[in-house]
Amino acid sequence: MSAAETPAPWTRRRVLRAGALGTLGWASGCRRLPSKPVPPEAAALHRESLVIDLHVDSFLWVRLFGYDMGRRHENRIPSAPFAWHADLPRLREGGVGAAGFGIVVNPRRARPELVFPLRVLSWWERERGVDAVLHTLDLMRECAARYPAQFALATTAAEVRVARAAGKIAGLACLEGAHGIEGSLDNVQRAYERGLRSIGPVHFQATEAGYPMTVAEFDGRGLPPFGRELIAEMERLGMIVDLAHLNAAGFAEALQVARRPLWVSHAGCAAVHPHRRNLTDEQIRALADRGGVVGIVFEQSYLSEDGANLERALDHIEHALRVGGEDAVAIGSDFDGFITPAVGLEDAAQMPHLTAGLLARGHSPRTIQKILGENALRVIAEVCG
Repeated sequence: MSAAETPAPWTRRRVLRAGALGTLGWASGCRRLPSKPVPPEAAALHRESLVIDLHVDSFLWVRLFGYDMGRRHENRIPSAPFAWHADLPRLREGGVGAAGFGIVVNPRRARPELVFPLRVLSWWERERGVDAVLHTLDLMRECAARYPAQFALATTAAEVRVARAAGKIAGLACLEGAHGIEGSLDNVQRAYERGLRSIGPVHFQATEAGYPMTVAEFDGRGLPPFGRELIAEMERLGMIVDLAHLNAAGFAEALQVARRPLWVSHAGCAAVHPHRRNLTDEQIRALADRGGVVGIVFEQSYLSEDGANLERALDHIEHALRVGGEDAVAIGSDFDGFITPAVGLEDAAQMPHLTAGLLARGHSPRTIQKILGENALRVIAEVCG
């Protein structure tokens, strides 16, 4: 569905542009203090590196409120919660060359386990399932047409590198939750043809393809038959399976079924902070053994019990390095995904501080470049071409 065909919910969205949308950017004394300068050595390394953020949800806000990706925004609420973390100017300022843009859509039917923010979204927006997925893919293409010198929709690793060489930010379209394809392999094909290149079986509620790790009653349930069919079809087409949000039994089965590398686009390490959304050491090792990567998330509650900062994010990165090796670690901020980001990583423009922190902890430039983007690009190349 194109923007011109958008149904009735846009009436309510126009109201929000002057209401909730404005509230997220309200001006006051809430502006955060300027961050410390990035040391020259770190700044140079960051500029030379291909930085790929595996999970950014900005196009949810484009679909809901007409969020302009080409304009620099600022979240002035203390701790910068919820959204307004990324746009093309700040991605460029932060040296981000590519991002996996999460497509967040409503299920046709909200199950009891669906988390409150998504339940509100499900109540609010009438567009659901594959219709919303295809609409969001159209919005990504429209963004590329509107800002041709800044943004390109990429479907392969080669296209990511071409976009970077041209000074553009490459966007990889990634569906968060198989409820968006509604149990239909035909819908997978339709979305693939529009540019979709990654799907996660679940996103906070059970689907035909799997069960979420956040609900204890689903512990021990493996992949439903459609989950196995979905993985096989995705690998046939050249799409990346995203194991973020999938429960442990389904995670293990997916690794058994898959023949190509997979990724977990955004998560932390359970050994550093025991959150249900984080991966155990066993899962990290198994993912690494299959050539996969885990994108370390910036959400505070996943990183620490009582708030988190840049150093805590670095703790999770270093633990994943020790357990999975330097080829298994990536970045998956979850910017614009209803998160409260770690202090010091409040938006995409702060990404060079991650490089500075890794250098300060003694990691080699080559290892840092792998973490920042080369590991993610390898998976994209091996799966998508």
